[in-house]
Amino acid sequence: MSNEIKSHLLIGNKYLGSLLYFKDAQGRGCLKLSFKNMVADLTKGTDVPTMLPVPIKRTDPTTLDISYKFPDNLLEVKEIVNGKTERAFYKVPLPVSGMLFMIRIKDWQTLDNDQPKPNPLVLTPPTNTNNVVIIFSFLGENGLPFTAGGYQPTEGMGTIDLPENPLNTFCIGLAEDPNNNTANGFELVVPLPKAN
Repeated sequence: MSNEIKSHLLIGNKYLGSLLYFKDAQGRGCLKLSFKNMVADLTKGTDVPTMLPVPIKRTDPTTLDISYKFPDNLLEVKEIVNGKTERAFYKVPLPVSGMLFMIRIKDWQTLDNDQPKPNPLVLTPPTNTNNVVIIFSFLGENGLPFTAGGYQPTEGMGTIDLPENPLNTFCIGLAEDPNNNTANGFELVVPLPKAN
């Protein structure tokens, strides 16, 4: 099996981002999601109780990369704004007991049109609303992917097989988000504790 897996993530015919699995020079696996279409109105949130202030919505265009580093069980969120890079790390407890993260998009129709690439993973958009949530997870011990409370993916979860053990299946699902009444165009929610 090749040490590299690439996929183009689409919502209908709109470009959401790209997914890359690779192994570095030391053979360590890494899964990387890149949102290169300069996300505007990015907000980060967390389900983990915190005493920190609520993040302020970012209005400058932001390039967003989210990586999972298998040997370290770490989720890294990297934002590049005006040439400045900010990183945050989240510890993923094993066995996995919930989703990795989710993205809420106010109007998926505002995403860039797709430039055709090989191996696309096409998420079917809902017909009732433009507000969507995309859920990213591994499989639980019961063999099923995790979802977020109250969200039911429209057509189940798409899966990508990875050469990792035990996290050998990565799942992506899209659900309607009819109760998204926020002004945020793009919201990242990470329900994991920050790593020290």
